[in-house]
Amino acid sequence: MSIEIKISDIFHLQTGATVFAGLIIGEKEIFKDNKMQLWIDNKEYQTVNITGEMLMDRKHPLNHRAVSTYDAIELTSDFVRSHECKLI
Repeated sequence: MSIEIKISDIFHLQTGATVFAGLIIGEKEIFKDNKMQLWIDNKEYQTVNITGEMLMDRKHPLNHRAVSTYDAIELTSDFVRSHECKLI
């Protein structure tokens, strides 16, 4: 499976989950319990354990999708919007 998510925003939920939202490039399937690498400005940052996909039943107007993790992610929306961030 080859998939890349170009991250456009990040949300930290009260449940402890972090949600990455963005455009899917490559394969369209996202599987629960999938490990992906978080890259920032073309440098590997950390491994992220994807726990599931959000927005599965709703169609985003820009075809964005969202995945969640319970891993500690120290990024903010402002940071993500001003850097090239992606999950591979």
